Amino acid sequence: MNKPAHLMGGLTAGIAVLKNIESTVPQIGLTDAMVSGGVVLCGALLGSLLPDIDHRNSYIGRKLKVASFIISKTLGHRSVIHTPLVIFAFSALLYFFSKELTGQSQVLSSYFIMGLSAGMWSHLLLDMMTRRGIPLLYPITKKSFRIANFKGGGMGDTISIIGCAILIVFLLK
Repeated sequence: MNKPAHLMGGLTAGIAVLKNIESTVPQIGLTDAMVSGGVVLCGALLGSLLPDIDHRNSYIGRKLKVASFIISKTLGHRSVIHTPLVIFAFSALLYFFSKELTGQSQVLSSYFIMGLSAGMWSHLLLDMMTRRGIPLLYPITKKSFRIANFKGGGMGDTISIIGCAILIVFLLK
């Protein structure tokens, strides 16, 4: 999948997170709600691109060149970075550090982490729709799993973007 498809997936995942936390959050002012929503969506959009840090020519790989170079050379593309294990571990680590914060900083960092995690999950789901798939059960097996057989950058991206747009319409009803 390409950057626009991953960003659309991240946006969809971020909106889904917002819909799920909106009922659990006590009534807050409009400004606080907008800030919280923006934090979740920023996290989701970043998360939707983050797993491709293991690919030096990806958008995020070009922005974080040194990290991308090191990860690409040591781990390769679509290896451990493209696994649920990394999402769980990375999210747990960030959540652990966020507990050191207090007040509104802690709340906003939790929202950011929820968005980031959702965006990373959307990335894995979209990459499972490509021919290469992802190593879903790593480290148990390095076998790649896929749910579709689209060529990256092709019709699969267009279908994903349209599908996400339709999901967003339903989420916002």
